[in-house]
Amino acid sequence: MYKLILIATSSLAMTACTYSSHGPEDNRSVESAGIIASRHVDVTGDAEFSGVRVNARGEIGRDLDLAGASVRSNASVGGDLTAAGASVVFTGSVAGNSDIAGARVNLDAEFDGDVEIAGARVKFDGVVHGRLEAHTVRINLKGDFLGPVLLIGEGREGRSGHALISGYLAQGGIICASEVEFKRQSSFDGELTIISDERPSEAPASFTYIELDGRDCDRLDL
Repeated sequence: MYKLILIATSSLAMTACTYSSHGPEDNRSVESAGIIASRHVDVTGDAEFSGVRVNARGEIGRDLDLAGASVRSNASVGGDLTAAGASVVFTGSVAGNSDIAGARVNLDAEFDGDVEIAGARVKFDGVVHGRLEAHTVRINLKGDFLGPVLLIGEGREGRSGHALISGYLAQGGIICASEVEFKRQSSFDGELTIISDERPSEAPASFTYIELDGRDCDRLDL
């Protein structure tokens, strides 16, 4: 029944969607809302998209704000990025800081600022020039992370998630999860502390290891 309702309402999305722009030409902002909020924009100011299905593309001079059940975006963002949804997919670039939350998050982009993520399953490719903080059940770091990282695993019944490192950590950081795994292509510099149930065996360099010992990562003072 839910799928039938969704199909029926989606067919009316164009009439249900609203789009507005405001401000002078050198600082013009746009807003798009509806069941389906999908649009290519080229604005000098902010852009805000909200709906069941969100698809934002183009050039945004300042901040980009995305909220929906399904969120997709391929954009160049001159300011900060905020994205929240059951599913979040972002490609492109962000000049400012980013705050991303979703059950499933897939990122392949260049982030000049700091990035904060909360999600159940996260796959992260691309480049982060700032600091990364992630609270996840499962995460795969595939890209280049040039600032320090803080990964905090979450889960149920005494489990604190799984972290897979297959990219490059330039300044080390702290990784706390029940399971921490390194792929052969992974590498890191700087000081890295790993807190897990067992010491990872495939780490490419030396690190500080602390046994998790039944504790929850999200309750540790990290």
